[in-house]
Amino acid sequence: MFGRKKKKQSKDMTYFYLDALKNKQIPVLVLDPKWHELFPDFRKTDKIKKLEEHLLDLIKQQGQSSNDLKEYEKAKKVVMENIVNNMTDGHEPDAELRNKKQDANQKMIDEINQKTAEAQQLQRQLPAEIQIANKELLIACMDVCYMELTENTAVIEELDAWINAAREELKNRILAKQDKEMRNTELYKYMHNLLGAQIVEIFDKNNHVWKGNVEENISSKK
Repeated sequence: MFGRKKKKQSKDMTYFYLDALKNKQIPVLVLDPKWHELFPDFRKTDKIKKLEEHLLDLIKQQGQSSNDLKEYEKAKKVVMENIVNNMTDGHEPDAELRNKKQDANQKMIDEINQKTAEAQQLQRQLPAEIQIANKELLIACMDVCYMELTENTAVIEELDAWINAAREELKNRILAKQDKEMRNTELYKYMHNLLGAQIVEIFDKNNHVWKGNVEENISSKK
Protein backbone atom coordinates (compact mmCIF):
# COMPACT_ATOMS: atom_id res chain seq x y z
CA MET A 1 0.00 0.00 0.00
CA PHE A 2 2.76 2.42 1.03
CA GLY A 3 4.87 1.39 -1.99
CA ARG A 4 2.03 2.14 -4.42
CA LYS A 5 1.39 5.52 -2.76
CA LYS A 6 5.07 6.47 -2.98
CA LYS A 7 5.20 5.38 -6.63
CA LYS A 8 2.12 7.51 -7.41
CA GLN A 9 3.66 10.53 -5.68
CA SER A 10 6.86 10.07 -7.70
CA LYS A 11 4.83 9.85 -10.93
CA ASP A 12 2.84 12.98 -10.00
CA MET A 13 6.07 14.88 -9.32
CA THR A 14 7.47 13.77 -12.68
CA TYR A 15 4.41 15.24 -14.42
CA PHE A 16 4.80 18.42 -12.34
CA TYR A 17 8.48 18.81 -13.31
CA LEU A 18 7.78 17.98 -16.96
CA ASP A 19 5.17 20.76 -17.02
CA ALA A 20 7.72 23.15 -15.49
CA LEU A 21 10.24 22.19 -18.19
CA LYS A 22 7.82 22.17 -21.14
CA ASN A 23 9.20 25.37 -22.68
CA LYS A 24 12.81 24.62 -21.82
CA GLN A 25 15.11 23.11 -24.44
CA ILE A 26 17.47 20.73 -22.63
CA PRO A 27 20.68 19.50 -24.33
CA VAL A 28 20.52 15.74 -24.82
CA LEU A 29 22.15 14.39 -21.65
CA VAL A 30 23.53 11.15 -23.10
CA LEU A 31 25.46 13.19 -25.69
CA ASP A 32 26.98 15.45 -23.01
CA PRO A 33 30.49 14.36 -21.78
CA LYS A 34 29.95 16.29 -18.53
CA TRP A 35 26.81 14.27 -17.79
CA HIS A 36 28.76 11.02 -18.22
CA GLU A 37 31.48 12.43 -15.94
CA LEU A 38 28.97 13.27 -13.20
CA PHE A 39 26.95 10.08 -13.67
CA PRO A 40 29.29 7.12 -14.21
CA ASP A 41 27.57 3.73 -14.21
CA PHE A 42 28.04 3.10 -10.47
CA ARG A 43 26.10 6.31 -9.68
CA LYS A 44 23.16 5.50 -11.95
CA THR A 45 20.01 4.13 -10.36
CA ASP A 46 18.01 1.42 -12.12
CA LYS A 47 15.53 4.12 -13.15
CA ILE A 48 18.26 6.27 -14.69
CA LYS A 49 19.69 3.28 -16.58
CA LYS A 50 16.23 2.39 -17.94
CA LEU A 51 15.50 5.97 -19.05
CA GLU A 52 18.98 6.29 -20.56
CA GLU A 53 18.44 3.11 -22.58
CA HIS A 54 15.07 4.39 -23.83
CA LEU A 55 16.57 7.74 -24.85
CA LEU A 56 19.46 6.07 -26.66
CA ASP A 57 16.98 3.87 -28.52
CA LEU A 58 15.03 6.94 -29.70
CA ILE A 59 18.24 8.62 -30.85
CA LYS A 60 19.21 5.44 -32.67
CA GLN A 61 15.80 5.37 -34.38
CA GLN A 62 16.25 8.99 -35.44
CA GLY A 63 19.64 8.26 -36.95
CA GLN A 64 18.36 5.12 -38.63
CA SER A 65 15.36 6.92 -40.13
CA SER A 66 17.68 9.58 -41.57
CA ASN A 67 19.84 6.89 -43.15
CA ASP A 68 16.74 5.08 -44.39
CA LEU A 69 15.46 8.21 -46.13
CA LYS A 70 18.77 8.56 -47.97
CA GLU A 71 18.65 4.91 -49.02
CA TYR A 72 15.01 5.18 -50.13
CA GLU A 73 15.88 8.20 -52.24
CA LYS A 74 18.73 6.29 -53.93
CA ALA A 75 16.53 3.24 -54.47
CA LYS A 76 13.71 5.34 -55.93
CA LYS A 77 16.13 6.97 -58.35
CA VAL A 78 17.25 3.53 -59.58
CA VAL A 79 13.65 2.32 -59.99
CA MET A 80 12.67 5.50 -61.85
CA GLU A 81 15.56 4.90 -64.27
CA ASN A 82 14.28 1.36 -64.77
CA ILE A 83 10.82 2.71 -65.49
CA VAL A 84 12.19 5.08 -68.13
CA ASN A 85 14.29 2.30 -69.68
CA ASN A 86 11.32 -0.08 -69.86
CA MET A 87 8.75 2.31 -71.29
CA THR A 88 6.85 0.76 -74.21
CA ASP A 89 4.09 1.59 -76.65
CA GLY A 90 3.07 -2.08 -76.81
CA HIS A 91 4.57 -2.82 -80.25
CA GLU A 92 8.07 -3.92 -79.20
CA PRO A 93 8.85 -7.65 -79.35
CA ASP A 94 9.45 -7.67 -75.59
CA ALA A 95 6.51 -5.42 -74.78
CA GLU A 96 4.91 -8.02 -72.52
CA LEU A 97 8.15 -8.44 -70.53
CA ARG A 98 8.53 -4.68 -70.26
CA ASN A 99 5.00 -4.36 -68.92
CA LYS A 100 5.73 -6.96 -66.26
CA LYS A 101 8.86 -5.07 -65.29
CA GLN A 102 6.90 -1.84 -65.15
CA ASP A 103 4.34 -3.47 -62.85
CA ALA A 104 7.17 -4.65 -60.61
CA ASN A 105 8.78 -1.20 -60.73
CA GLN A 106 5.50 0.47 -59.81
CA LYS A 107 5.08 -1.93 -56.90
CA MET A 108 8.58 -1.06 -55.70
CA ILE A 109 7.84 2.64 -56.07
CA ASP A 110 4.69 2.21 -53.94
CA GLU A 111 6.67 0.33 -51.29
CA ILE A 112 9.44 2.93 -51.28
CA ASN A 113 6.87 5.74 -51.02
CA GLN A 114 5.19 3.96 -48.10
CA LYS A 115 8.49 3.42 -46.28
CA THR A 116 9.54 7.00 -47.02
CA ALA A 117 6.29 8.30 -45.52
CA GLU A 118 6.84 6.18 -42.41
CA ALA A 119 10.43 7.40 -42.04
CA GLN A 120 9.33 11.01 -42.53
CA GLN A 121 6.63 10.53 -39.89
CA LEU A 122 9.30 9.24 -37.50
CA GLN A 123 11.48 12.24 -38.32
CA ARG A 124 8.60 14.54 -37.36
CA GLN A 125 7.63 12.83 -34.11
CA LEU A 126 10.99 11.66 -32.75
CA PRO A 127 12.39 15.11 -31.77
CA ALA A 128 9.46 15.68 -29.39
CA GLU A 129 9.73 12.12 -28.02
CA ILE A 130 13.48 12.58 -27.52
CA GLN A 131 12.91 15.86 -25.64
CA ILE A 132 10.35 14.21 -23.34
CA ALA A 133 12.59 11.18 -22.72
CA ASN A 134 15.54 13.51 -22.12
CA LYS A 135 13.56 15.55 -19.58
CA GLU A 136 12.39 12.40 -17.80
CA LEU A 137 16.03 11.33 -17.55
CA LEU A 138 16.95 14.80 -16.28
CA ILE A 139 14.28 14.63 -13.56
CA ALA A 140 15.53 11.21 -12.44
CA CYS A 141 19.08 12.62 -12.31
CA MET A 142 17.87 15.68 -10.37
CA ASP A 143 16.36 13.34 -7.77
CA VAL A 144 19.78 11.73 -7.32
CA CYS A 145 21.50 15.15 -7.35
CA TYR A 146 19.29 16.54 -4.60
CA MET A 147 19.61 13.40 -2.52
CA GLU A 148 23.40 13.74 -2.69
CA LEU A 149 23.25 17.52 -2.18
CA THR A 150 21.12 17.01 0.95
CA GLU A 151 23.48 14.36 2.34
CA ASN A 152 26.53 16.51 1.56
CA THR A 153 24.89 19.54 3.17
CA ALA A 154 24.42 17.61 6.43
CA VAL A 155 28.09 16.60 6.40
CA ILE A 156 29.20 20.14 5.49
CA GLU A 157 27.23 21.61 8.38
CA GLU A 158 28.62 19.01 10.77
CA LEU A 159 32.20 19.67 9.62
CA ASP A 160 31.62 23.42 9.72
CA ALA A 161 30.49 23.16 13.36
CA TRP A 162 33.55 21.00 14.18
CA ILE A 163 35.90 23.47 12.45
CA ASN A 164 34.40 26.44 14.31
CA ALA A 165 34.70 24.60 17.62
CA ALA A 166 38.27 23.57 16.79
CA ARG A 167 39.10 27.15 15.78
CA GLU A 168 37.75 28.41 19.13
CA GLU A 169 39.66 25.72 20.99
CA LEU A 170 42.84 26.62 19.10
CA LYS A 171 42.40 30.30 19.98
CA ASN A 172 41.93 29.42 23.66
CA ARG A 173 44.99 27.18 23.66
CA ILE A 174 47.11 29.87 21.97
CA LEU A 175 46.05 32.38 24.65
CA ALA A 176 46.79 29.85 27.40
CA LYS A 177 50.22 29.16 25.88
CA GLN A 178 51.02 32.86 25.62
CA ASP A 179 49.95 33.37 29.25
CA LYS A 180 52.26 30.58 30.44
CA GLU A 181 55.13 31.95 28.33
CA MET A 182 54.70 35.40 29.83
CA ARG A 183 54.62 33.93 33.35
CA ASN A 184 57.77 31.88 32.68
CA THR A 185 59.48 34.98 31.30
CA GLU A 186 58.66 37.02 34.38
CA LEU A 187 59.74 34.26 36.79
CA TYR A 188 62.99 33.55 34.97
CA LYS A 189 63.94 37.21 34.74
CA TYR A 190 63.23 37.66 38.43
CA MET A 191 65.42 34.66 39.38
CA HIS A 192 68.26 35.95 37.19
CA ASN A 193 68.05 39.39 38.71
CA LEU A 194 67.79 37.98 42.23
CA LEU A 195 70.37 35.16 42.12
CA GLY A 196 72.50 35.77 39.05
CA ALA A 197 73.15 33.58 36.06
CA GLN A 198 75.59 31.15 37.75
CA ILE A 199 73.20 30.18 40.55
CA VAL A 200 70.23 29.91 38.17
CA GLU A 201 72.23 27.58 35.90
CA ILE A 202 72.69 25.18 38.84
CA PHE A 203 68.91 24.99 39.23
CA ASP A 204 68.46 24.74 35.44
CA LYS A 205 70.49 21.51 35.30
CA ASN A 206 67.99 19.70 37.49
CA ASN A 207 64.79 21.10 35.88
CA HIS A 208 63.31 21.11 32.40
CA VAL A 209 61.68 24.50 31.89
CA TRP A 210 60.57 26.67 28.96
CA LYS A 211 62.77 29.74 28.83
CA GLY A 212 62.00 31.00 25.35
CA ASN A 213 64.46 33.76 24.49
CA VAL A 214 64.72 34.94 28.11
CA GLU A 215 68.39 34.00 28.39
CA GLU A 216 69.23 35.90 25.15
CA ASN A 217 67.46 39.01 26.42
CA ILE A 218 69.31 38.79 29.74
CA SER A 219 72.67 38.23 28.03
CA SER A 220 72.15 41.20 25.72
CA LYS A 221 71.52 43.46 28.69
CA LYS A 222 74.81 42.57 30.36
